Order: sequence, then C-alpha cells, then structure tokens
Amino acid sequence: MTAIRSYLKALCLCLGAALLASLLINLWADPCRVLPTPLQSEALDPYRGPPGRHRTTKCGFVRSAPSIGVALIGSSRVGSGLDPFDPRWGRDDVYNLSYPAGYFYENEAMFRYLVEHQQPELVILGLDPGDLSSDFDSRGIGDFAGSPMGPDKTALDREIRYLFGISSLEASVDVISRSMSEDLPEFDARGYLRRPPQPSMSQREFLELAIRGESMFDFPDAVRRSDPLDPEKAELLHKLILTCRERDIRLILLLHPMHVLPHARPDAPPLLHFETERRLITGLVAGLNADAPADQQVDLWDFGDHHPINCDPLPEGDGRMRYWTDFNHYSAEVGGAMLARMLGWPMELEAARDYGIRLTPENFDGWVERSKEGYRRYISGPGIPDLEWKERIIRETRGG
Repeated sequence: MTAIRSYLKALCLCLGAALLASLLINLWADPCRVLPTPLQSEALDPYRGPPGRHRTTKCGFVRSAPSIGVALIGSSRVGSGLDPFDPRWGRDDVYNLSYPAGYFYENEAMFRYLVEHQQPELVILGLDPGDLSSDFDSRGIGDFAGSPMGPDKTALDREIRYLFGISSLEASVDVISRSMSEDLPEFDARGYLRRPPQPSMSQREFLELAIRGESMFDFPDAVRRSDPLDPEKAELLHKLILTCRERDIRLILLLHPMHVLPHARPDAPPLLHFETERRLITGLVAGLNADAPADQQVDLWDFGDHHPINCDPLPEGDGRMRYWTDFNHYSAEVGGAMLARMLGWPMELEAARDYGIRLTPENFDGWVERSKEGYRRYISGPGIPDLEWKERIIRETRGG
C-alpha cells in the first residue's frame, strides 16, 4: 500500500511539474498573443503567429495591443493589400485583423470581438465579391471554433488550452525555434501579410492553373450576379452599422475589385459583376445614412469595375503583373491607392487617380455605365490577346 501511495505521489508530482512547465513556457512564448502577462517575452514578439492559427492570432492582437485606433478587417485580400505600416497613416495603432478565407460571418465576429475589447476610431471592412449574396459560411474552415471568437459554451475549455494545452505548447516551441533561426512568420507584428506564399512556378503558369480550375465549374461567380442579399448577412451588416453609430466609430465598407479576365468573354454583354448585390448594399447603406448625423454616416467604396488597373495585362515569360498577385488579390501598391482614395491621402499611383467610387443610389447607374464602357474597351483592345489565351486554355481543359 505504501508503495502505491509513493508511486501515485511521484506521479502527481511529475504531472504537476509538467503542467507548471507547460504553463510557464506558454506564458513566456505566448504564440498567439492571447496570454498577455508580465511573463511574456518581448524578444519573441516578431516570431509569434503559428501557421494555421490565423483567427486565434488576430484575436491575440486585439487582446494584447495597447490600443487599436484603426482596424482593417476582411479576407486575404485585406491581409495582403492594406498595409497598416503605410507612413500616410501617421500613427502606430493601425492593425490588420484579416485572415485567409475569412468571409463575412467571420468578419462580423471579428468586429464584435474588437469592439468588446477596444474602442477603434475607424474600421475598414472589406466585402468580397458575391459574399453577401451567398449563404457561404467560412467559420468551419479554419481555427475559428478554437479562437476566442468561438462558441461561448467552449470558452472555458479554450482558455485552459491556451494555458496548458499540448497544442499550445507545440506552438510555443515552434515560436522559440523560429526565433533561434530568425525565421519570421507570415504575419508581422501588426498583422500584415509580409510573406505571402510564393508558387514554385512563373506567375503566368500559376494563372493558367487558376483558369483551368475555374473552367471546370463554368466560372460560377459570373452567373451569380443577380442573386439577392442573404437575409441573415444583410441583418448582421445592418446591426454592425448601427453598432458603429452607437460607439462613434467611423466605418468604411470596401467592395473589393477583381481582375476582369476570368469573367470576361468576347461574346458576353458588358456588365458590372454582382450588380444586384452592389445595388442592394448601396441601398442598405443609404437607408441607414438617411437618418444619421453627417459625422456618423458610412462610406461605401467600390473598386470593382473594368478600370485599367483591373485589366492588368498578363505577364510575359517569367514576368509579373504590376497590379495583381493573382486574379483575386491586388498588390500592396493598389491597396495603398485604394486607401488614398478612401481617406483623402496624397495619391502615389498616377493610374489610380480615378480608381473606384464612393457609391450612392444617385451615382450607381453611372457607375454601371462606366463599368460597361471599360469592358468594351478591354475586349476590343488591350484584352484581345489575353482573352484569346484564356479561351485556348478553356478549350484544352474541356477537350475541345
């Protein structure tokens, strides 16, 4: 009996020591920044942000930042395109709280988490083309459920895992290992995607693969342009706008651009993609602005027409498009121009002086016509060789 008691006592001591060691390592390394304590190592800060835990890490910024004055929220388009370190901000409390494949349900949850912990002056929320007219829910794709934005019923379990969990310990060891090899993570200390994944091929080859993949599904986005807004998402957007008004937060809604080539067809009539969705969002915002004070009105900016920037020609050989990293993600140069247009900054990109528009019901029809004119210019001039290339790829993919 004495031997059993001694064994159990030794076992408990070992387990206790292991838990204590795990706790101290997790508090010191704090891989996702969700445990901001005096034990946290400042030297490890540049290396925090374990792969696959983007949602948790972005919540960690909200928890650990001394103050967030400006928040950039959205999908990977925001993550790689809107730079919180742009010197034109003139401030150091700008954070990029976006994450890959994070669409509206997650964006709304991040907004709610943000305003529970911080009092931002400005929120820029990116809306992806077709998102609000779809019932698609990205919360089941990444680490949303395991992040602080997850269900309330599992909140205690999550907090315990951040302190003692084996997965947290593995992430802590990963941070320590990266610091020793000076291997920086994808995201920097304010959430900006400094190291986007680089394909092991030329950009033109990468774009060809994208066209082949899209052609197998007949470019579904192009034929969904007449869908109405999803009622639940529309209601969430309505409430989000009202929350900004109640908390005196300036809100800018950003309708992202797309490269025109995937959805352009020589035999298709000119259009503004997702015109119905854009029109309904414009009406929703205008309706709420109608009874709001001038300093609490929402700005809705749209960059998704057939502007020359969105018609960037395909690269030759091993070259790269100037304005686009792929057909869905614009460059930081374009993102900076979009911020300049929305915030009234000095414009550094000459080609973007007329890029985008602050949408209202009064100018919407003119915006549609501008898009159609840009489409006609593209398919009858600079876009001809790229369209021929795309059509050839589609024929080959479909066995034509």
